[in-house]
Amino acid sequence: MTYDPEALRLMHDEAQTRIAELSTALSIVTDQRNNLEESLDSAIKELDAHKSHISQLNSTVERLRVHIAQGIEL
Repeated sequence: MTYDPEALRLMHDEAQTRIAELSTALSIVTDQRNNLEESLDSAIKELDAHKSHISQLNSTVERLRVHIAQGIEL
């Protein structure tokens, strides 16, 4: 079986072009993933801070309820 060298060269060039395109696409997707991971980490930290603040506010509200129930002047 013989192969046409020009056809093989063309197939090789097309494959190299496709590999370059896929490498570029992979790089873009990887950058997007990394950016999304950073955004998610930031959002999780912000959510944790809000949860902590809500917990503190709940404690304050509960103390105020106790004071009101006991008739303590604020």
